[in-house]
Amino acid sequence: MKIAFHFDADHERFDRYYGLPVIKEIFLALLCKDTSSLHLKVFAGNICVLDYLRDKKNREELLRGFFTPPRPVWQSMRPDFIDFLFNRKIFTLAFEGISARLRDTLHEVLLNDDTYLGGQQVHEANPVHWVLYGASLLPSYRLVGSNLRLFYSTGHGDEKDEGLAEDFRAALPFSSVTFEELEVHHTILDSYSSYEHASRVANLSSKLYDHLNLLADQMMLRLTDLAPSLYRSMYQTITEFEDIESPEELTKAAQACRKMLETMANQLSPPEDHSEKIGGQSKSGYIDRLQAYISNTPSGSVLLSQLEDINSRSYKILDQTYRGTYNDDPRMEAGRLLIGLLIFINDVITLAAPSSKPPV
Repeated sequence: MKIAFHFDADHERFDRYYGLPVIKEIFLALLCKDTSSLHLKVFAGNICVLDYLRDKKNREELLRGFFTPPRPVWQSMRPDFIDFLFNRKIFTLAFEGISARLRDTLHEVLLNDDTYLGGQQVHEANPVHWVLYGASLLPSYRLVGSNLRLFYSTGHGDEKDEGLAEDFRAALPFSSVTFEELEVHHTILDSYSSYEHASRVANLSSKLYDHLNLLADQMMLRLTDLAPSLYRSMYQTITEFEDIESPEELTKAAQACRKMLETMANQLSPPEDHSEKIGGQSKSGYIDRLQAYISNTPSGSVLLSQLEDINSRSYKILDQTYRGTYNDDPRMEAGRLLIGLLIFINDVITLAAPSSKPPV
């Protein structure tokens, strides 16, 4: 998701020096939050509407593209934003890769700033958005965790703004402030710097979002029919995977993952029904019961591999954190474990066809 935040650059508070104060304000707000999973690319600059002011038709095109875009997007602007758009200079910061939760957090913080004009989601398949944002704002920064990188162009080492970097180091609590070379990206030499490419990227992002959102909706729908009690367990599991920073927090997530598997086994293949299916033996552990439940299905071999991967990953996390030997990035491992778990749950609950019971 790409979100643009807009500011009144002509406000008397700035006295014509507006860019850096706004940037510092937002960066400070970001650093006051959990930055463990932060990865953002930041674009900055003024949005220019001069080409749309020539006649009534152009102005109407601008307003349609800005306020009633072809695809619905998040937008929360001041009621008088149009007046600012046509009559004042607007400084804009666009954040690519921002989550909906962080977007809402920043928006709430900025509402206390009287220079803030509002924010909106950028969708560059919209020609107006491409002109105002994609083709106008300059790539300026990358935020990775609490580390800031300042972009500079290929072959121009003297363009590294060491003074700006030192200013950020002194003014804000970044872990590091360094530089990143853009090479030819976002320049006239970049063959991908075009509306056509930006439109493809925006549409791909939308399609991926729609597809994944549909998968989530279908998973919830099937759980309603198959095992509605799994909702609570899934919610608790997902909650444990939020904002993981330490091996200890990763341990809790791994435990929640295994608890989720146990709850699934109890719902789909209860222990009291399962002992006879395993040769009358007392082999009724939840992993064994899940294995027996899925082994004879058409996708059994794939599902067994998925289950083994989740089981071994979670056990490895618990074992290494217990021994104090865990050295990997807990956020990356948590992401892999959660994705594997969700894929497995979806595959298992889709083994059976949707409920065909007639309504009562």
